[in-house]
Amino acid sequence: MSDFNFGIISNIKEFSIFDKGLFLWIWYADKIPPHIGCSIHGYYYSLKVNGKDEGLLTSKVVSVIENKKIPSVFVQLKKDFNPSEIQSVFSKYQLAESTKNTCLTPITELFQCSDSIFQLSELLKNLKERGEIETVFGLNLTEDYRNLPNYTQDDITSRLLKLENVKSEKHTPSIG
Repeated sequence: MSDFNFGIISNIKEFSIFDKGLFLWIWYADKIPPHIGCSIHGYYYSLKVNGKDEGLLTSKVVSVIENKKIPSVFVQLKKDFNPSEIQSVFSKYQLAESTKNTCLTPITELFQCSDSIFQLSELLKNLKERGEIETVFGLNLTEDYRNLPNYTQDDITSRLLKLENVKSEKHTPSIG
């Protein structure tokens, strides 16, 4: 269990909902930790260990989630930004790094949240308190899914280190 409960999670009927408005995307919503991105007006942004996604069409990103059957949550927000604001924030980062920033870092910056927000549940609580959550949608979730898994800052750092090591191994030539 997590200390953030989504409550009602609606099924997505049309993926065209991503064409308008702002959404938080929670990939691998059942994993520790999940991965987070955002989209605005049909374009997706995400900071990852191997780089970043900037301005990808949400239709293409959704097809990855569908094809791989990735349990995902999409939080539609009442707030709206100019797409250039999101581009500006993401342009400050090259990739997620265990010692510097996570996939959540540019998103908390975008929402001008406190530097003390290190976990998605904290951000969601903050957004809920501010009355900024419109609707929550789900895809590939179990019927009883309502909460994010509980995890710590150490879990996030550990996951990033593991991904950095995998990335490093892929780019290190074998000797012998």
